[in-house]
Amino acid sequence: MDEQAVEATSIEVEPQPPRSATWRETFDNVVAPTLFGVVVGAAWEALAMPLNPYPMPNPPQGGLLLMMLFSPLLHRLLTNHPGDRWTEYLAGVATLALPLMLVWSTGLGGFVCGGYLTVVVWIWVSTSWWRFHLPPFRSAIWHTMGVNIGALGGSLLYFSIFG
Repeated sequence: MDEQAVEATSIEVEPQPPRSATWRETFDNVVAPTLFGVVVGAAWEALAMPLNPYPMPNPPQGGLLLMMLFSPLLHRLLTNHPGDRWTEYLAGVATLALPLMLVWSTGLGGFVCGGYLTVVVWIWVSTSWWRFHLPPFRSAIWHTMGVNIGALGGSLLYFSIFG
């Protein structure tokens, strides 16, 4: 082996000070999906549940179904990605929404996984994922958790006030 000295190359990197999420990032990724869920969940409880002889689809399922239906619009409004990537956004929504709809079909047992566990994961995601420039798929997963929690909260709020 040659005994040549290998000179290490180093690059000076300026450390970036920690930053927090902007109000716009917070609104787009946390507030707007949750408000969409609250409105849809309350409307589903008020309009669809009285007409439905079966408790399916329930308000969280209704919120998730409508999120899949409106995913091109939500992608355009809530992300800064090109509009032609809405199918990635829909794939992210469906990846989480379909299992959550199955969980919510189990009745009261859905509160543990569809409610409590989703809230805990959503809070963790909301405090950490804003640091990254996420692709539409991951943004959709984050937004789907917000719609799920919002629809549950909106339906419970409507039921407790008007039910």
